[in-house]
Amino acid sequence: MFTLRHELAIYTAAGLGILALAAVSVDFRHGPFFKEDGVVEMTAALLFLAALVIGVHRRLFRTWMGLAFCALALLACLSEISFGARFLDFTMPAMAGGGELDGAQDLVMLAYRAAAGEGFLLLAAGLAVILPVLVLILAWRSGHLAQVVAWFNADDGRSTLAIGLAVIGLAVILDVMEAVRFAEETLELFGAALFVTAALRLDR
Repeated sequence: MFTLRHELAIYTAAGLGILALAAVSVDFRHGPFFKEDGVVEMTAALLFLAALVIGVHRRLFRTWMGLAFCALALLACLSEISFGARFLDFTMPAMAGGGELDGAQDLVMLAYRAAAGEGFLLLAAGLAVILPVLVLILAWRSGHLAQVVAWFNADDGRSTLAIGLAVIGLAVILDVMEAVRFAEETLELFGAALFVTAALRLDR
């Protein structure tokens, strides 16, 4: 039986293969693959679009989680193509500090720049680490953590979506740090593939 673990193993192997190829090949890293609207970014956009189409076809939007999933898939797809700005030849709003506000991840970039400019970057980073840990501790002490884990385990689609969001979150962090673009794009592609899997597995 082809299980979620098998799918995750295939995605991970493919992602590591792309990263390895990019790391050892300058042409691959700086060629048409990882540039804006390049092969990897367009593939990710198509996968997010496929996840949305599958979700709508399966009528996942009839539940709150399915509706949130479809909205996230649409937002991710539009963010990958900069909301169509380069295809339709219009300009997105400029961001403070440089660049254009052409993706959801840019909101995180704006918050990062604002915190850095006000000298609150270390405080914000500390809160970003401490608050989730405190929430986990409170959930464990109250007995709710086991309920949450059981709720996720009851549906493979929920687990897949959670992993996909975590992968995309890591890609956003790399984007904000403006480091290793090829790794960021590969993670987004990985997240998009997980969204397709989640669209197929989520309970209706």
